[in-house]
Amino acid sequence: MYHFKKLIKKLRFFFTFLIFLIIFTAYFSNEPFFSTENPIRLDTKEELKIDRKNLSQPNIPIDKINKTIDVINSLANSTQTLNSSNHLSLCPLIPPNLGARIGIDYTNHTLAELETLVVKNQTDLELGGKWKPKECKSRNKVALIVPYRERLTNLLLFLNHMHPFLKKQQIEYGIYLVEPVENITFNRGLLMNIGYAEALADNKAWECFVFHDVDLLPEDERNIYSCPETPRHMSSAVSTLKYKLPYAAIFGGVTEFTKEQFEKINGFSNLFFGWGGEDDDLRARVIKKGYTVSRYPLEIGRYTMAKHGRDNHNKPNPKRYALLKSSGKRVDTDGIRSLDYKIKQIVKNQLFTKIIVSYDQDKITNSTKFK
Repeated sequence: MYHFKKLIKKLRFFFTFLIFLIIFTAYFSNEPFFSTENPIRLDTKEELKIDRKNLSQPNIPIDKINKTIDVINSLANSTQTLNSSNHLSLCPLIPPNLGARIGIDYTNHTLAELETLVVKNQTDLELGGKWKPKECKSRNKVALIVPYRERLTNLLLFLNHMHPFLKKQQIEYGIYLVEPVENITFNRGLLMNIGYAEALADNKAWECFVFHDVDLLPEDERNIYSCPETPRHMSSAVSTLKYKLPYAAIFGGVTEFTKEQFEKINGFSNLFFGWGGEDDDLRARVIKKGYTVSRYPLEIGRYTMAKHGRDNHNKPNPKRYALLKSSGKRVDTDGIRSLDYKIKQIVKNQLFTKIIVSYDQDKITNSTKFK
């Protein structure tokens, strides 16, 4: 069946090209197309690249010849590029040359220095912090959503660590930072939802989404950021928690969903202003919608939590426990389907795309209704 489809594709291209030749000859020649007197010969060179000297016939304006040649050569080049892309085999399920434990490079860099360093080792990194393998077709298109504010040291560590980590996994990926403007309360869940919406607006091809704290760095190359069959808790063993699960239902730090899974649970709640509660609420949504949570073994899901200061606009949320009691009632009305925010600026660096946003806490809190 595969060879039959391949044959049909070749025949379709051949007849398209033949029709083009007929139109070309009829346009430039006063003789019938099948005339044997002074025929115009079209020779192919290097897979349809036209040699201009073969068309040096009298009475044909050279600018028209050149324009037609350029069109044909462009068509040939496009076809070769398309065929080359289509012929790439899928990347292996288990990426080759993966090790196990990897260290954290704590070298101090400025953002400009880090950009130069990463791009030097990853020359095909695209603007906005995007990359895809060239040697094979990636099995997964993954967007990393990172809520961020006033943690530059953590960010530089994160970018220096994550780009080579993800590249080695042969994953097509992009890194999106979502930052609230100054003097508004930090809302991790809301920022994750905004990052999801804006990543899709930037590239509708994203299939999966990793919701990632900026201070968490994976320690094991086998912790593969591929699309999960069920919602996945990635950071199951964190250094500050002695690499143990503090409780079975924990679902914070780093989590991953397919687009379909995240849409079904309506994303994070938008109501958890300040620290705490949004991750437990997220897990309640996962269970409410009939999913189970998956994890890698603890020896693989290991993360280093980098040190960081406190954010004065991210104090513990005193309402978080009351909100958790209503999780099941809010799941369909409070989330990505009820987002309310304004984009202030989008900055595309070589290492990331940063989305700076504002939102009205009172408006969001008062507009969320549930029965």
